[in-house]
Amino acid sequence: MKVMGSAILVFEAIVLGLSMPISIVIYGVPKSQTLLVTFGLMLLCILAVGGVRRDRRTAISVGFLVQAIIIIAGLAIVPLLFPGILFALIWALAIVLSKKVDEAKAARETL
Repeated sequence: MKVMGSAILVFEAIVLGLSMPISIVIYGVPKSQTLLVTFGLMLLCILAVGGVRRDRRTAISVGFLVQAIIIIAGLAIVPLLFPGILFALIWALAIVLSKKVDEAKAARETL
């Protein structure tokens, strides 16, 4: 979960940064609002990488909290909604896959 969660959050920060021009040019969201919210969310993603580096339970809760905040911000700035939902689904998939990897590692160690 540590590696996958960190990678997901870093990629999400990049995607959020790429959504800024879409918010400003296509959707007409004020530039100051877009920059403030998006940079704040990008910073939140980068800071959350530290929380993901801890144990599994903390990683899952930090990730879901970040995803929820981004989806809520997406209600105000529409172009952030799609990446928020997409990365929430990816986050859920990472949780399932990391559990399977942990089980496989545990089974391998017992052999």
